[in-house]
Amino acid sequence: MMVGVGNIHSTHAMGLCGDFKNKNIMVSWKAYLTLGALATLLIPFSAQFGMRDTLYFTIVFYSLLCAGWGVNHYQPKVRSPWIYYVVAIASQCLGALIQANSDASGAFGTHISIADGFLLLGHLCMVVALWQFASKRHREFPKYGCFQGWILATSLILIGWQFLFLPTIVRYGFSIDRPQIFRMVYPTLSYVEIGMLLWVWISSHANQSKAFILLVMATFFFAAGESLFHGTSHSLAVPNDLNLMLWLFAYVMYGAVALHPEMKQLAVPKRSEESSHVSNVLSLLLPLVLLLPVTLLIIYFKALHPATIGILGGFFLVIVVGWYQLSTSMQNIIHVKRQLEQQNRTDYLTGIPNRNHMEHVVGASLYQAGKRHYGENGLLLIDIDGFKSINNIFGFGIGDAILKHIARHLYAESVKREHHFARVDGDEFTLLMLNVDNRCAIEAQAWQIHRLLDDPINIDGVTVKVTCSIGVSIHYALKQANFATMLKESERALVWAKENQSQVEIYDKRKDIVEDKSWVLTEFRHAIAAHQLEVFYQPKIQVDSQTVMGVEALIRWHHPERGLVMPCVFMQQIEATDLIHHLFTLVLNDTTKQWPAWQAQGLCISIALNVTARDLINFDLVHEIKTALEQNHMPANYLEIEITESSALSDPARVKHVLSGLMALGIKISIDDYGTGYSSLLYLQQLPLHFLKIDQQFVREMRHDQASAAIVRSTLELAKNLNIEVIAEGVDDVWVYQQLKALGCYGVQGFLFSQAVAAARVVEVVQVIQAAEV
Repeated sequence: MMVGVGNIHSTHAMGLCGDFKNKNIMVSWKAYLTLGALATLLIPFSAQFGMRDTLYFTIVFYSLLCAGWGVNHYQPKVRSPWIYYVVAIASQCLGALIQANSDASGAFGTHISIADGFLLLGHLCMVVALWQFASKRHREFPKYGCFQGWILATSLILIGWQFLFLPTIVRYGFSIDRPQIFRMVYPTLSYVEIGMLLWVWISSHANQSKAFILLVMATFFFAAGESLFHGTSHSLAVPNDLNLMLWLFAYVMYGAVALHPEMKQLAVPKRSEESSHVSNVLSLLLPLVLLLPVTLLIIYFKALHPATIGILGGFFLVIVVGWYQLSTSMQNIIHVKRQLEQQNRTDYLTGIPNRNHMEHVVGASLYQAGKRHYGENGLLLIDIDGFKSINNIFGFGIGDAILKHIARHLYAESVKREHHFARVDGDEFTLLMLNVDNRCAIEAQAWQIHRLLDDPINIDGVTVKVTCSIGVSIHYALKQANFATMLKESERALVWAKENQSQVEIYDKRKDIVEDKSWVLTEFRHAIAAHQLEVFYQPKIQVDSQTVMGVEALIRWHHPERGLVMPCVFMQQIEATDLIHHLFTLVLNDTTKQWPAWQAQGLCISIALNVTARDLINFDLVHEIKTALEQNHMPANYLEIEITESSALSDPARVKHVLSGLMALGIKISIDDYGTGYSSLLYLQQLPLHFLKIDQQFVREMRHDQASAAIVRSTLELAKNLNIEVIAEGVDDVWVYQQLKALGCYGVQGFLFSQAVAAARVVEVVQVIQAAEV
């Protein structure tokens, strides 16, 4: 045996490949088992030389040493059952050693000793070890296997008590303080251990492990030795050679279990206890239940009346027929249940797992990953880019065929890598990676999926090239996260990937906090009441004279925690509610009050206000503006209203009526952000307009983008023919300004002259602009 252990250490020292190491390990456990079995067979001959006890305990303690070494060598991830396993063997060894000394003095047969305490502890620890093998790593308690195991254990206990222990009770009387009665607990616990082996078989992947076969043989040998020695009062005598050999075979095999390379599978849980061997377990129940009564009937057959025998025979026949009917019904129910579960967890179109599979079946894997506390776990949400267009162009038949091709391709790849893959919705798929070494491997897998989709797909002569966007959620150990949380995070990352056209994005909580704007609506009402909103003004310059002809009113939010918040952060949220009109009213009142203050300082310039479609359609804008102008003594011809293209076309008749009413007051009208909407200048010519503002993205790209420059030139030409003045936004450098001036642009607005400033600085900024030379 020492040679086998030495081979293992030498293999590690030499650093040979994994396959060679596994081969040497296989040789070592086989060599250990063979040598231990041969040494056990020498027990009957060792007594002639006075070496029986020495040989016995040499084998026992070496078995214990190898069991401990095997557990330490393989380092199972769940160690507690193996600790109980080794303690059980150690306690049995120590109890047997004390028993041997007691046998020499005759004390063991006359009263309960300390040896009984260690022997009982050994059995209890083995029960706990088997309990943990069966249930330790399960997400839910595996009650089905527990039920089957206790049926087997109860049947064995009843048979053992009838044929082994009843003669002892009849002979000595039942008293727990009698050693021969107390020691019936040992074989009873051995039968419990046999029943628990059935539980381990049903609830874990032990049935796929050769180590489990060794464990079964060890338990049966030990149970046989306990039954032979402690049953029918034999515990009052010194164990004979057969007893010692049965125990030794058990000890040797207990050591071989821990040395076997497949020992880790004993604690690996099944996803479902209702596996393919359930029907076989059901077949075992009838003989187990009827074993005791049938045995009693055979024993007392001659003493029974023929009529009684006929009644019992008929009774057993009814039980057999009823059991057969029950077994058939149970198998049908299990079959239908499996089919329904399979359908419920399988995508109807592609045949691969669906979202239910991820949520329910993979949930157990997430739980196990959380209990093991090692490795990164990633959820990849994969979305096919532009799949709606594929359906529209080629039809749903081709679209479905493409989804099937992609699903089969990616699913096969995930199976190879032992990942979990599913279709969750439409053209979206998920890939779950558990216990990965590092985050880089998860991101690398995302890019690998892109490479797998590089080749064009040919369906019925139609060749389609598809791409995808992937959002990734990564958690370590999954202590608090679950599938729903990871899916939500990967959805957010997928949105970022599509917005940025980056193909792959990893969820970042800090980024999500920055982009989360749910606070806007809840805090904006308070901002109005708390006077946190302030109107800033950006100058508009008349190109020919380089004079400031007006300013545009722009809102700023002085948030007590977030600092100065720009409109791009909150405007989209409030535009969908009536809060936008509260904002317009605030800006209208502030600007109409501000104009007289500037006039008193010698500054008479127009002020432009932005108006949304909701303001134009849902409110009496003409009356509100007229009232504000009159109350604050501001001439209407110094007020300008800016609307966007989409606002102008939301309800053309209503908008034209409102704008006409405003123009009747003397107010000027502008179209803002022209070029980003869906209207044409000729259509907008039907509305009463004074100014048209070209969107800043075209102005800023004039230098580098010929298309943008062409849009600016054509807009200026058409507007000139329609007698509409053009104002260019986003003028940030001198070259663009000079080009616009050469093209005859009426006015400009941008950082070249000034950004938006507070009302108190407007007079100063206007003076600086008009004094400068550009």
